[in-house]
Amino acid sequence: MSSGGNRLQRAERRALQREDEKYLNVPLNLGPDPRSIAAHTRHMVHLFSNPAAASPCADAMAHLGALYSRTVPKADLACRRGCGSCCTQLVTVTAPEALWVAAQIRHKMPVIEKMRAADAQTHGLSMEARLKSHIVCPLLKDAACSIYAARPVGCRAFVSLSLAACLATFVDGAEPQIPTPARHTDILYTCRILLYAALRLKGLKDAAYELNAAVLAALAYDDAEARWLAGEDIFASVPVTGTVPPAFELSISQLVAHLAPTV
Repeated sequence: MSSGGNRLQRAERRALQREDEKYLNVPLNLGPDPRSIAAHTRHMVHLFSNPAAASPCADAMAHLGALYSRTVPKADLACRRGCGSCCTQLVTVTAPEALWVAAQIRHKMPVIEKMRAADAQTHGLSMEARLKSHIVCPLLKDAACSIYAARPVGCRAFVSLSLAACLATFVDGAEPQIPTPARHTDILYTCRILLYAALRLKGLKDAAYELNAAVLAALAYDDAEARWLAGEDIFASVPVTGTVPPAFELSISQLVAHLAPTV
């Protein structure tokens, strides 16, 4: 694989794409071999770039969600359908995640109104204040996620080994001490790194936003996804939630530099 500044020729890129295919339907390899992460990052770029797709963002985020689910090891988790006590937290999303969620509820006015009400109550609250407010995610229905297949990656990865710990934190207000399998967190971080790298390689903004505010911003436009993919910052009015940690930034920058000649 080229690591210099010269872009691969079309035939070389096609050959590399065929090589990538053997990594796309198997669990992510978090070992020293970089080919798995590189293959998925390039594939995400291709998905974001597909002019024939009805929703490139949905395709890209569905791929990432399936990759995460396929990679995490089986564990004796306490999480079950109807266990929604943790869905009172501040959730951060990237633009394509917000656009995918917005597409799920665009014609569901009761859900949109619930989201507007939740945003009015939580707008500007810190993570700690949000947790103490006990304001339930407007996407919950009967204590279950109503957009489960399109839920953000952060929601997928927030799992617990102890129901008692969750109830103590999210119901009783105890200091958060949620036992989460370390491997789940490692896979989440890796998925975020390759998502951010794919966005940068595509020339798209890689900021993170609070879920409710970002989804409402996307709902303000009938053609929100097309506008955003064309470079319009439809989320300009939404505050960015934090910055990329330095260790992540280094990994993302290195991945982008390594893959830029190959996409």
